Amino acid sequence: MPLLSTAMKGFIALKAASKAINGTKFTLLAGSIASASCKYVLASAMVTSTNVALGPGSGTQTGKVSGLSEMLMSSLMTLKAASSGLTGRDIQKLFSAVSFGVVQGMKTALLQGTLVGAGPGSGTGKIINLVPSALTVILMGLCAGQSLSGQKLQALCSAISFGICNHIMINGLVTVTDIGVAAGPPAGPVSIPALPGIGRLV
Repeated sequence: MPLLSTAMKGFIALKAASKAINGTKFTLLAGSIASASCKYVLASAMVTSTNVALGPGSGTQTGKVSGLSEMLMSSLMTLKAASSGLTGRDIQKLFSAVSFGVVQGMKTALLQGTLVGAGPGSGTGKIINLVPSALTVILMGLCAGQSLSGQKLQALCSAISFGICNHIMINGLVTVTDIGVAAGPPAGPVSIPALPGIGRLV
């Protein structure tokens, strides 16, 4: 299943319900967070990988995201929020719900990439190119479209974006499967270590 904002919003709402967080404004906020996160990750995130594959040849890559933690993402949000004076039990509950939804949503994302110089094999990738301030701009825009406002909204959006982007880049891993055909003898197949790959999440 690809990365879908509707699924991510559902995951956020599920965790929020367990913490007695509800209401029309929360539903609008959850939808804005899910939509902004999915839109930004799909548009901007790049996956760079190192692979061991058979070659020479050429092929494509697929893979899934792992290594993400609701607790670690939430902790980054809390750290950023504290620097802006946002504290309290309810904010912790909100960050926990958002982090759970984003982490579960990211687990559904799939890698689409290419591998030049070799065919079948496997590798490990990292997610790069995420900028918290860019996600904050998208999130603020979506919140404004839902008539969500307030003195502390920008600080809240900034904290959420900081946690999402940095945790995905620091802890997110992509388990890569390389698909393709290696050349036959006499050119190949030969094992090629440390072969770079590049892709995007869908």
